[in-house]
Amino acid sequence: MRIIFLGTSGSLPTPRYNLPSVCLLREGEMMLFDCGEGTQTQIMRKGIGFGRLTRIFISHLHGDHLSGLMGLLMSLTLLEHDHPLTIYGPPQLKEFIHSLEQNIHLRCDFGVEIKPVKKGVIVEEEEYVIEAEPVRHSVSCYAFALQEKMRPGRFNLEKAQELGIREGPLYGQLQQGNQIKLEDGRTIKPEEVLGPPRRGRRVVYVTDTLYLPGLVDFCRDADLLIHEGMFTEDMIDEAKFRKHATAAQAAALARDANVKKLVLIHISPRYYNRTELRDEARKVFPETEVAKDLMEIEVPYAE
Repeated sequence: MRIIFLGTSGSLPTPRYNLPSVCLLREGEMMLFDCGEGTQTQIMRKGIGFGRLTRIFISHLHGDHLSGLMGLLMSLTLLEHDHPLTIYGPPQLKEFIHSLEQNIHLRCDFGVEIKPVKKGVIVEEEEYVIEAEPVRHSVSCYAFALQEKMRPGRFNLEKAQELGIREGPLYGQLQQGNQIKLEDGRTIKPEEVLGPPRRGRRVVYVTDTLYLPGLVDFCRDADLLIHEGMFTEDMIDEAKFRKHATAAQAAALARDANVKKLVLIHISPRYYNRTELRDEARKVFPETEVAKDLMEIEVPYAE
């Protein structure tokens, strides 16, 4: 699983930083969380292509989070994108896409489905689910979390050999959780050669919200928390007024939720180097980074 930060600025783009968009690559699938202005050109710069794109999650309907959607959809059509795309967001998102179809004659021959977001599981696949959680901003806004399902335990090669199982496809069957039958008639169950099930990875995306201690459960034990860090602590009154969070508040949430790593995004353009945000956050939660455009992070499996 790779996370690529395509845009990391908040409200306004700058010559160094594009508007919010985060790309998640997992097992051949590509998802976007928000689609700020310039998203498609950042994808081109990173060289990851558009072919694997299956889902886009829009947190809320403010321009800096969806201003890149129109251009991306137009480009996908011109590039003859050949498989359906599902876009998730607040209910009004469907009206926005409809207005593009009516007013600029947007046509997506590959098929676009718009799904309104509500609290709870909004996607369920064989290996993962994606959950949504409402946050507090000036308009309806959601946080998202990708949670992988439990994985089989580690394969005990020594035990398999003791049981007389030939190395090869039978090992794979057991690792996938299927029982097998040997030539001598014995049935071997997966639990005979596998350790305890292992938890999957969890990645949480939270942006454009007041500091919400109530999000602790939603973020609990995340391998990666991507959270807005719009302001430094001296701007906390401005953060409250504009319904945003400070870097230190994001760090407090990461600490209380026992996450492994925090990456701050949606940074006010007033911060050129962003080091002051990083330093304030690290005083609260040391495992903090501030995202930069095109920065990439690998999310490893837990031991």
